[in-house]
Amino acid sequence: MVSIKNVLLTTQITALEVKLDYVFLGEGQYLHIHHLNSGNRLATHKVFDAAVVHGINIRPVKNEESRHWVVGVWGQKSLALLLYKHLPGNEINSLIEERRFEDWIIDAVLEDNLSHIVLATAHNSLIRYKLQYSKDLEEQTYQGTFVESEGNCPAHEEKKDFVQWQNKSHLGFPAKTELLTWKNTRWKPDRCVLVKVDCTENCILYCGHIVLMAGNWESAVLLAGTVFSQVLIWGPWGSTDPRGRVAPMHCLSGHEGVLFSINFSVAQGLLTTTSDDRTLRMWSIIPKYPLSDTHSPPSIQVFNKEQVQRYWLDAEITEKHICYGHGARVWQSLILSSCVVSVGEDSKVCVWDQQGRLVTWWKAHDGSCIWNVAASEDEGQLVTGGGDGSVKTWSLNITDSPKAEPLLNGPWCLTEKETPLIENEHSKVTDVSPQLLASGKDEGYKLEMLKNSEVFEDFDFEGAETIERCTKNNSDQLPKANDFPRCVALVGVNQFLLAMDSGRLFQWHSEHATWTLVWDDPRMRKYVIMDTSSDQKKIAVGMLCGVVLIFRISNGNWEKHLEATFCQGKVFSLLWLGSDRILACGPDGDIVTWRLLEVQGSMVKERNHTLPPCKQRWVSAACIAPSTVPGGYGLICGDRAGSLHLYHQEDSVPRQSIRGIHGKNGVTSLVIHEGFIYSSGRDGCVRQLKLFDEGIQVLTVTRVSNVTWVAQVIFLQGRPLALCFHDVNLKLWNLAEDRAVVEVECGGGHRSWALHASRSEDKLVFFFVKDGIPCIFRTTLADKLMPMIKNPVNTRETMCLQTLFHVEGKTFFAMGGEDTTLRIHSVHGLESHRSLCVVRSHISNIRALCRIEWEGASNPAGLDRSVWLVSGGGRAQMKLWEVAPNYISQKNLPNAGSGYQEKVPVARSKEENTHQQEQHAQKENTSVTCNSSREKMLSVGCREVTSHMIRTGSNKTWKSQELTFDPETRYMDATAFWITDKLAVIVLASSDGVLRVFVFSRCTEKLKLVCARACDHCLLKVVRVPIQTQHILASAGTDGRVVFWDMKSIVNWLYTPNVAVDNPPPSLELHQLAVVQSHQSGVNSLSINYHGKPTDVESYRSSLTLATGGDDNKLSVWDVIIDTSEDGLTKIAVDFLCCAIGHASQITGLEWISPNLLVSTSVDQRVIVWELCHTDTPGSATRTYLKATRSAYTGVPDVKGLTVIPINKNSSNTNNSETDLLQRLFVYGVGLQVYDLDTSTGEL
Repeated sequence: MVSIKNVLLTTQITALEVKLDYVFLGEGQYLHIHHLNSGNRLATHKVFDAAVVHGINIRPVKNEESRHWVVGVWGQKSLALLLYKHLPGNEINSLIEERRFEDWIIDAVLEDNLSHIVLATAHNSLIRYKLQYSKDLEEQTYQGTFVESEGNCPAHEEKKDFVQWQNKSHLGFPAKTELLTWKNTRWKPDRCVLVKVDCTENCILYCGHIVLMAGNWESAVLLAGTVFSQVLIWGPWGSTDPRGRVAPMHCLSGHEGVLFSINFSVAQGLLTTTSDDRTLRMWSIIPKYPLSDTHSPPSIQVFNKEQVQRYWLDAEITEKHICYGHGARVWQSLILSSCVVSVGEDSKVCVWDQQGRLVTWWKAHDGSCIWNVAASEDEGQLVTGGGDGSVKTWSLNITDSPKAEPLLNGPWCLTEKETPLIENEHSKVTDVSPQLLASGKDEGYKLEMLKNSEVFEDFDFEGAETIERCTKNNSDQLPKANDFPRCVALVGVNQFLLAMDSGRLFQWHSEHATWTLVWDDPRMRKYVIMDTSSDQKKIAVGMLCGVVLIFRISNGNWEKHLEATFCQGKVFSLLWLGSDRILACGPDGDIVTWRLLEVQGSMVKERNHTLPPCKQRWVSAACIAPSTVPGGYGLICGDRAGSLHLYHQEDSVPRQSIRGIHGKNGVTSLVIHEGFIYSSGRDGCVRQLKLFDEGIQVLTVTRVSNVTWVAQVIFLQGRPLALCFHDVNLKLWNLAEDRAVVEVECGGGHRSWALHASRSEDKLVFFFVKDGIPCIFRTTLADKLMPMIKNPVNTRETMCLQTLFHVEGKTFFAMGGEDTTLRIHSVHGLESHRSLCVVRSHISNIRALCRIEWEGASNPAGLDRSVWLVSGGGRAQMKLWEVAPNYISQKNLPNAGSGYQEKVPVARSKEENTHQQEQHAQKENTSVTCNSSREKMLSVGCREVTSHMIRTGSNKTWKSQELTFDPETRYMDATAFWITDKLAVIVLASSDGVLRVFVFSRCTEKLKLVCARACDHCLLKVVRVPIQTQHILASAGTDGRVVFWDMKSIVNWLYTPNVAVDNPPPSLELHQLAVVQSHQSGVNSLSINYHGKPTDVESYRSSLTLATGGDDNKLSVWDVIIDTSEDGLTKIAVDFLCCAIGHASQITGLEWISPNLLVSTSVDQRVIVWELCHTDTPGSATRTYLKATRSAYTGVPDVKGLTVIPINKNSSNTNNSETDLLQRLFVYGVGLQVYDLDTSTGEL
C-alpha cells in the first residue's frame, strides 16, 4: 500500500477560543492548542476526516484550576468531543468520535453537567444531544480523570460504589449500561438525539448563538441570524403552533445584509451583530424582570429557568448604536467589559466603546481577512486568527494610548521679565577634561603626536582662552527670546539633553518638570551634532570648529570628560563605535577614529581614513566588524550617497566599496548582531551582510512595506526591529513578523530625534523636535512585542509553488500568489515550518514559478547549490531570481547555534545589485560549496537578477519606453532549462494565446525574447518533455488540446560558437509536431513520465506516458512514442490508454511519482494516488486502466495545484534515483498542506 502521512497543514483559522493561558484554534480538520504567552504548540489532534472545524466550546471537568477541559468541536455537519489534560504531557484524547448530522451545525454549547450538548442547525432548529462516551476510552484513558459532582445523574447515584471503583467517570456521564457500541452514525437515526425543536420561521441561518443562562436545555435561547438580515430570538420552551414549532419571541431588523455573527453579554444587557453591510450594531436589552445575579462573574452566575424565561419574554430590545469603521464585511464581534471588538474582511481590528465610538483600530494580518477574535480572561490580550493561517496576539490596554508630550514653556521661550525654570543647584558641571586643541605654533607638534598615537593628558595650547570664556554654571544669563532647539540626545530612558541654537546644552528632568543648564559654549552656536555611546553613559558633541566635547554621568550629574579637536573645520558626522571608540568625519571626507582610555582619562587617536568622492561626502553610519587579521579590525562606513566602504586598520582608502547599495539617499545605520552585519537606508530596505576574507558579501535584503525610509535597525532579545519613517509618522516595525509595533506622529525623520528601547526596563522612549518644540513619546514594550502564536504562509491564495532544494533534512520551496509577493519557506518534520524570505517586487499576482533545470539533474555535481528561479504573472511581467543557501563556517563563529535561526528574513531586488555582480556571484558560489560537517545553513539568499515586461517599441531608450499594462495579458505557466552553463531557455505560456521563448545569458544577466508562437486559445500549461537528447515542449490550453512543439532551431542557434544572443535571427520558430484532444474543456494539469534512462543518448526512439487533468473532472492517460530519424526529423505517435473520473470537480494538480503511480488533486479537496494497471487477457489486447489505491482529504480550500519532490528517507540529501521511494507532496491553494508519500510499505 501507499502511505500518506501529513507533515504540515497551514490554512485559514476558522475557530478560536482562549481559556486561561491556552489558545484553542481550529485549522482545517485539526484542533491545535498553544500557550498564550510563549506561542509554543502544546498539543494537536485531528478531529474530523473531511469537515472543517468551525467552532469550539470548552467546559472544565471540575474547575478551571484543574486544567482538565472537555472540548466540544463542531464544523459543517460534524460534531466531536475531546478531553484535554494539561498534566501530564498536554494530552488530547477523543471522548466521542466524529458524529455526522443531516444539517449544518452553526453553534453548539455543552450543558453544565456535561451530559448533553445543545446544537443549533442551519434550518433554524435546536437539538439536544445526549453524550454517550466510548467504553474503551472510559476504562483505559480516563480512569481517575473525572472527579465526583454530586447530584447530577440519578442512575449514577444508584451505582455509586461500582462506578467509583470501575468507571471513575464524571457523575454527569451516562452509566456503562447506556454506552453505545457504535461510533459513527452517518445518515442513520441517532438515538442520542433526545429532542429536536423547529422554529416557525423555517429559514436558512448564516449564524447563531446559543445562550444557556441556567446551564441546561430548559433555559436555552437561540439568537439566530437569518438570510433576511433579521435576528430571531426563540427557545425550545416557547409557545408552539399545532405542528409543534416554536414562535420567535423577538425579531430584530435593521441590517441591510446577511448576518455573520451574534454575541450577547448578560452582565451588560448588550447584544452585538455583524453583517454583510459592513456595520457592527449594538442592541440594548432592557428586561422587565431583571436578573438578580448579573454582576457576578459568568463562571459563578446562577439562574433558574423561570428567571431566564421571564427575562427573554418580557425584555425590550432596541437598536442602540450603528458602528461604521470597516471597509468590507464584518465577520465577528467580541463583547468585553470595557469595549467591543470587531474584525472583518478588510484585515481591520476595530475597538469600540460602549457608546459606539471608534476608540482605535489597526491592520492585523497584512491584508488578509480576520475570521476570529478572542480575548484572554483578564482582557489584557487580544488574539486574532486570519485567513493567512496566522494567529497573532495584541495588547488591549486601550486606556493607555501613548501620545507625544510636548515640552512647552522651555527656557528658549522666556524673556528677561520671566523667572527661568532652571535649577541652579543642579547646573554645576565640573570641567575635568584635557583640552586637545589645534591652533598656532603647536599645530605641527600636535599632529605629530596624533600620528604616533600618543596619549594626551595635559596640554596648554593657544586657544585655551576660548575655553575659559565658556560658561559652565552661570544660570543668571537668561536665554535669548529668539533661541530655539537645534539638536536632541537621549541617554537611557530618562536623560533628555537638548542643544540650543545659542550654544546652550540643557537637561530635562521629567520628575520635577524642570530644565537644568548643563553647558554653555559659544562654539556650539548655529551648529551642533550629538551622539550617545552604546553603554548609555556618555555623549559626544561636535561643533563647526572641529572640536568634540565628551560628557559623562558622574554621581548623577553631567561632567565634561574630554575635549579634542578632531578635524580642521566642521564636524559633519560623529558616531560612537561602541563604548570606547568614536568616529568623526570632517571636510573632504576625512575620517578619524579615536579610542577612549577611561582609566587614564584620555583619548588615543587610532587611524585616519578617507571617504571616496561623492556628492555629500561624509559618513552617515559606521560599525566595527571583527577582522581576520590578529589585533586588527574592519571598519565599515556608509555614506550619504548610499554606498558602503570597508577599511582595514592600516588602510587610508577603502579596500572594498559597494556603490549605491542603498540608492542615492544614503545609508542610515549599521549594526552587528551575532556575526551578521545589518544595514538600513533611505531606500526603505534592510540588508543582511557578512564580512569574509575577500570582503563584504550581501546575503539577503528586504524592503519594509509602506515606509519611505528605514532610519535604524535594533535588536531586542533577538527580535529584529526597524525604525522607519513614512510621511510624518515614525513606525517601529517588527521585521520577523512583518507588522508595526509602535506608530507616532513626529513630523518626519529629517528633524532631530533620538530613540532608546530597553526590554529589561519595558520602556521605549522617543525624543524629537517638532515645530520647534521638543517632544517626548513614552510607551511600554511588553504589550507591543506580543508573541506570534502561529506564522503565516501566504496572505491570499497561493497560485504556484516550486520546490528549490532539500538539504539538512529541510525542504525549501518558493510560493507566489494573489498578494504579489514571492515567499520562500522551509519545512522540516511534523508541523515544523519556517518563513525565510518575503519579496515584494511584482506589480501584479504571480501565477507561474519554475526552476531553470539542468540537463539530466537539477543540481549536478561540481556546480554551486544556487537555484535559478523564474516567476511570472499579471501584466505579462517576468522576473528571474537566484536563490542560494547561506552557509557560515562554524569555526569562525563561537556563538553558532540555535540563535542563528532567528535572523532577519530578507530579499534582494534588481536595482540594488548593479554593483560588482560577477564578483558577488563568485563569492556566493565560494561560500556555499562547503563542508557540511563544519558549516551550518542559516537561511537562503534571494537576489533579483533581471526583469522583463512587454514593451511598445524596441529601438527606444529606456527613458522613452512605454510599458504595455494590459491586464488581459498574464503569464500562466513557465518552464526553463539550461542549454549550456551560461545560456538558458525560458518558455512562458500566456493568456493571450502566445507561447513566448526567452534566452537568458548568465554572463550579462539579461533576457532576450527570441521567438513567439501564437495559438488559438489561452494557454494554461507548458512543460518540457524530459528527454535528454531532444528539446520538445508540450503546451495545453482552454481548448482541451495538448500540442507538442520542436525547439530544434532555437537550440541549434544557441549551440553556435560565440552566439550573439542580443541579435536572434528571424528564422527561429517553434515547429508543431502533434496535437492531442485530451479534454472537452481546459487542461489544468499536465505531467509526463519518461520511460527511458537519462543516459540513453544514442537512442532514436523514446517512450512517454502523458497524463492530463481538466475542467471536465476527467483524468486521461496517453502513450506517446517519439521517433527521430537519422537526418534529424522528429515524429510523434500518440495512443489513448485510459481515463478515469475520481474527482467531483476540476482537476488542478497532477504528478507522476513513479513509472506506474500517479497522484492528483482537485478543487473537491481530495488527494488520490492512482496505479496504472495492465491486464493481459488471452485472445484480446492488453487492457490498461487506472485504479485508485489511496486517497486523503486536504484541509486546503480552493486547491490550485500540487508539486512533488523526491527525498531520501535515510539521508538529508536529495536523491533522484529510482530506489528512492519517499516523495514529499505539496498541495496549495488557500493555504498549504505537505504530505510524505511512501511507496515502499508493501504491494499495491
